[in-house]
Amino acid sequence: MLPLSSSDPRVSPRLSRASFLFGQLLQFVSRSENKYKRMNSNERVRIVSGSPLGSLARSSLDTTKLLTEKQEELDPESELSKNLSLIPYSLVRAFYCERRRPVLFTPTMLAKALVQKLLNSGGAMEFTMCKPDVVTRDEFLRKQKTETIIYSREKNPNTFECIVPANIEAVAAKDKHCLLEAGISCTRDLIKSRIYPIVLFIRVSEKNIKRFRKMLPRPETEEEFLRLCRLKEKELEALPCLYATVEADMWGSVEELLRVLKDKISEEQRKTVWVDEDQL
Repeated sequence: MLPLSSSDPRVSPRLSRASFLFGQLLQFVSRSENKYKRMNSNERVRIVSGSPLGSLARSSLDTTKLLTEKQEELDPESELSKNLSLIPYSLVRAFYCERRRPVLFTPTMLAKALVQKLLNSGGAMEFTMCKPDVVTRDEFLRKQKTETIIYSREKNPNTFECIVPANIEAVAAKDKHCLLEAGISCTRDLIKSRIYPIVLFIRVSEKNIKRFRKMLPRPETEEEFLRLCRLKEKELEALPCLYATVEADMWGSVEELLRVLKDKISEEQRKTVWVDEDQL
């Protein structure tokens, strides 16, 4: 067998440095009792440690510094450098939910239609909506100062409907999923109240946008609807928890979409909830 030439990429200095970089990362992982989760939105690895926070933070910073130094040594025009990027992580805490979790939908403009269709579909006994508190304007203003309001809307000039954590907990006590029409911006308030929602992101693209026409609360042009959906998608990046995605190719009809949503809710309910408490 002929020896490898120095020009062979398998013995190049760049590859050796990359191998060293990966080796250091693997050593760090093997030394720490860590678990990894990926954010659905941008594949950011999140690390949860079984060791004291301080020691993990110190090791993590040292490793990140080492990896950064090694990455800087790579030729920026090389394939290795283009394909190699350091991914930020954040410490998360695990929570286990025995009660059925409430469900949030995004894009929010589809939530009302999806909630109604789920409630009217077959085999939906485990889903319901929570009964809101109906209060006067003055009562609503006082409530804002003393309670966490998850969702509210004005019924008329002097009457408001509002949902507070107790309303959602009352549904969970009946062993049902509370379907919410609220936007995902309420996720933090829910988690601070120790309620851990299932967040479902329904992917809207040029390929499937026509399927949503009948679900929109008011007529929108396809271009405007798609623009609004993309704006809502950016909100997912700021969530303190993971979310589930319903991809465009998972369904072809409303009936199939409802089946996929039910499957996703059931799947998410069985999972551990990972919360980035620094985001709260």
